[in-house]
Amino acid sequence: MIDAACAFAAGQGARLVEAYPVEPKKDPMPAVFAYTGLASAFRRAGFREVARRSETRPVMRREARRARRAATRKG
Repeated sequence: MIDAACAFAAGQGARLVEAYPVEPKKDPMPAVFAYTGLASAFRRAGFREVARRSETRPVMRREARRARRAATRKG
């Protein structure tokens, strides 16, 4: 879903995609607190951390042009 969202943003002309996931301090984290996604999933999708406003809330970014290539990959 992350790749699809990035591909859509790229198709609309976005140059960057930004995300605000959570990075849980303990496992397991109640699902209700992870509705913005987990930082580990965004890292695997090619996002990098650009800021951290609190201990559990990184700000992550990825270039949209990379999303286009990922969306056209077959497999």
